[in-house]
Amino acid sequence: MRERNVRQTLLHSGLLFILIIAISGAAGCKKDKKKTTTPEATAAKSDCNCPAIRVCAKEEAIERVKNRCEKWHTATAKAANAAAPTLKREEMFLTPVNPIGIIRTTRDDGTLACREVDMNGDGLVDIHYFYDASGANILEIQQDTGRDGIIDVVRTYRSGVLFAEKYNNDADEASFEVVKTYNNGVITQIASRVINAQSTGQKVCPGHNYFENFDDKGVLVTISYDTDCDGRVDFVINKEGKNTLNLQLKEQDAVIKLKETKPATP
Repeated sequence: MRERNVRQTLLHSGLLFILIIAISGAAGCKKDKKKTTTPEATAAKSDCNCPAIRVCAKEEAIERVKNRCEKWHTATAKAANAAAPTLKREEMFLTPVNPIGIIRTTRDDGTLACREVDMNGDGLVDIHYFYDASGANILEIQQDTGRDGIIDVVRTYRSGVLFAEKYNNDADEASFEVVKTYNNGVITQIASRVINAQSTGQKVCPGHNYFENFDDKGVLVTISYDTDCDGRVDFVINKEGKNTLNLQLKEQDAVIKLKETKPATP
């Protein structure tokens, strides 16, 4: 009996200690929020140090993603010679326990047009999802991996299946250095901008100059490379040592045999 009483006493003491710590932490957090009368307090508030997991994004980064959903649907409608839909934004939740913010944008008929997600609660949207007219199928996903408001990865879909992936490495959304294309979810080509091996005055071509081509099973069959940025392939590498792409090669252009590759085991 005495041993049980000791255990209960220790248990109650431990719970009381945890409760005191929790109350102290909550009080400190509230105290930080109230300090808004001095420059130091203003800086602390802008750093979003309560809760500590949250870090405020820069204003210019937030400005870059502002109204991205509306702009995307307006451009898509214009390309299709259709009227841009009327959209309604709804900010959902952001909590200290699970700092994920979600913005849902719907059309007049209630169908989902966009879903934007702030993954770390810093006030900056990290991922944008764009939906078709039914609101059920994703047409495109844009992702900012650098927390600067610039889109680094774009994935487009057709009938719910991945069609293309684009990767931005230089903070310029006007062009993407790597583009992967797919057919029914199977990769068909990887096009890249790579540094030239030969001296042409251009270290990087204005367009893609390195291509990996795959068959209908996703097996690499051809590699082609434009080394002088003239838009013509200088080297072709394939299994047979032949120019299977029917490219217009120059006399000094080389064709190199590609090592045998096997499809990945499912």
